[in-house]
Amino acid sequence: MGNGARKRLAELLQEAAPREDFSTRFEVSAHALRVEVDGVGELPLPVRAPVTKKLIARARQARFGRGEQTLSDTSVRDTWEITPDRITLGGPDWDRTLSGVLDAARRGLGLPPTTALRAEPHALLVYGKGQFFLPHQDSEKDDSMVGTLVVSLPSHHSGGELVVEHAGRSVTYRASREQLTFVAFYADCRHEVKPVTAGYRLTLTMNLLAERVRPADGRDAGPVADLAHCLTEHFARPAEQRYGYGRPETEPPNRLVYLLDHEYTQRGLDWGRLKGADATRAARLRQAAGQAGCEAVLALAEVKETWDAVPPYDRYDYYGDVEHFDDCEDEECEGECLLAPDGEPGAERRRSGDFSDYELGDLIDDEITLGWWTRPDGTGGEQISLPVPYAEVCATTENKDLTPYQSEYEGYMGNYGNTLDRWYRRAAVVIWPRQRSFAARAEAGSEGALRELQGHLDAGELDRARTLARSLAPFWKHHGSGAAAAPLFAAALRVAVGLRDADTAAMLLAPFAVETLTEEHAPYLAAAAAQYGRTWAHNAVSTWFGPVGAYTGADRTAWLASLPGLCAALRTSDGDGDAVAGPLTEGAWQAAQQQLTGWLDVGREAERRAGMERLGAPLAHILRACDPKTAGTIAAALRGRPDTVLECLLPALRSVGRRPTTACDQAPVTHAFSALADHCETVLTTSVARPVRPADDWSLPPAGTCRSLCDLCPGLDAFLTSHSRRIMEWPLAQAGRQHVHSRIDLAGLPVSHTTRRKGRPYTLVLTKTDAVFTREQATRARAEADLVWLRKNWPRTPH
Repeated sequence: MGNGARKRLAELLQEAAPREDFSTRFEVSAHALRVEVDGVGELPLPVRAPVTKKLIARARQARFGRGEQTLSDTSVRDTWEITPDRITLGGPDWDRTLSGVLDAARRGLGLPPTTALRAEPHALLVYGKGQFFLPHQDSEKDDSMVGTLVVSLPSHHSGGELVVEHAGRSVTYRASREQLTFVAFYADCRHEVKPVTAGYRLTLTMNLLAERVRPADGRDAGPVADLAHCLTEHFARPAEQRYGYGRPETEPPNRLVYLLDHEYTQRGLDWGRLKGADATRAARLRQAAGQAGCEAVLALAEVKETWDAVPPYDRYDYYGDVEHFDDCEDEECEGECLLAPDGEPGAERRRSGDFSDYELGDLIDDEITLGWWTRPDGTGGEQISLPVPYAEVCATTENKDLTPYQSEYEGYMGNYGNTLDRWYRRAAVVIWPRQRSFAARAEAGSEGALRELQGHLDAGELDRARTLARSLAPFWKHHGSGAAAAPLFAAALRVAVGLRDADTAAMLLAPFAVETLTEEHAPYLAAAAAQYGRTWAHNAVSTWFGPVGAYTGADRTAWLASLPGLCAALRTSDGDGDAVAGPLTEGAWQAAQQQLTGWLDVGREAERRAGMERLGAPLAHILRACDPKTAGTIAAALRGRPDTVLECLLPALRSVGRRPTTACDQAPVTHAFSALADHCETVLTTSVARPVRPADDWSLPPAGTCRSLCDLCPGLDAFLTSHSRRIMEWPLAQAGRQHVHSRIDLAGLPVSHTTRRKGRPYTLVLTKTDAVFTREQATRARAEADLVWLRKNWPRTPH
């Protein structure tokens, strides 16, 4: 069954609230409004050119928002702006007129009678000839903001049409030359102002704020018995598999996720501030949930769909505007490779933009993830991360009927057809049976579920808390990363200590990454280690570091800076903080050691040096966090590395600054830094003492170990190590040339390689460059400067 109840529910909600108008327009007499502007005075309506020029003289270039930035770019928005603090609106009939317009706008936009609109002035805008505003979406500047009201002042102009679109529909509004023109639309509607072709267009823009004037009741929600029946049926029947019949039946769905039509911000998502048909449908659905014994929350969803798509034939060829890769280095290439976005052959270009005129075929795949939702009691909301399966999704308006905020097209690739990826942001009503409330919230990574567990522990209901905690095992492993992880870890850690069950505590803490740990967690970590033992603590820390070789990026680097403080807090906490601090520093060193080994194997000096320098400060943080014995072991291991390890050790010492001089600073762990400083001085002194390379010595080190053990590399190494040979001409087939190229490039050797394309096989010409000498000179100069700094800031420890 599955889909039948969801389909019927969507139809019932469509009947309950047909698609509303996303924008609406009114005209009233210009006598209803008097506008005064500082420095200009009262504006005569209609506004004439001389007055408009005075306004422009006192205006500023209008700005616009992009993400967190406020920008000024006349290629995007070209208009003049006067801020609301310099504008006074009045007139004998203005308040009554505006009140009537707002009430009509509420009805026109489909907002319920329980809501009242209020208008807050935002700006006076002046558009001259050629000025415009490209398609954009207004930011919701207030928690209560649901839309925008544009009041066009009468003036003689042409062009400057306001175009508003939503869900595949578009409406064009032209201002009256004699009357006030009001256009109201929802804030999530994309809209634009077309270029003015003559005269001046003047508008007052206002933020539309929604306020609940009385609570919704059963009469507002309408009949809901059929909706409640659909919910009961949905949660009672096995979930339907998406593709194909004959598959085994599954458990009933855990939730119903009904997608709303409009976009909302976290601040603006509230039962009393929903837009248009969303308000009516959500109210009915919420009441039906109550009758069916369910809870309902509002959520924000990120939706991605991948469609089989065909571009318009009059603009693209059948194969999606393929470009061929004609700039191959080797002329033996037949030219059948394709050009990818980064210039590498083998894949067709992927493009982003507006593909609204593409014809959609079959839906190949879709993904829906809930990222935030309100709490069931209506008190605020929280970050979550919850993928939504097909069997739980329901919508009256399909995604393809809405406007995506981003699209990417990838053309024909030979093994699959043209595809179009589209991304949407939608709100949703999420419903689940009350008896499944704990699991439904916990599966999303909700702090509420952990608060419920903590509540049982505080009430002495240990068995109940353990039973509920163990029920998390099938899905809890999916949590532990992302923005919601930090508060979730703190709550899970407190519960883990209170459960007094080692296995369940380990399960609760296992999904989290080590980057989640902070000093504030130290007391609970120490208490958990004391309660469950050192072996348990060691295993827990190991899971937080992830598998061996796991990627560690900027988050890990930032966390390492906090590691000394975390370990210090652990060692001073009641319990057994050492049982956690030790594995933390050991795990951090193992990960750093892996990165160090990888960079030491890189032959290209500039690349290797940059990577080693980035490891310097994190290495210093690890040493600071260690106990003296572990710090000494790490220092000994570092001294046993090749001399290029100084590219990491010197930045580590620089991050420390200089050798401590006061008695209290002479903690045992500083001996590790001192030992490393002494080692660096020894290596640098030896390097500086080496004789300068003679002017006729062109020798280089070998290109490294060839894994294929081919018969070409001995000849290459003989050329490289020769003191006198500078040029080598080598007839080689394409595969051989490519192999030699790769050996030289991987080793980062100062040898140019070109192909003389004459005869068969072509001739590879290898030439040692002057960098043979200049690199060595630069290395010597750097070593001398490093030695001066080291002797000044880290004078050798007397023996």
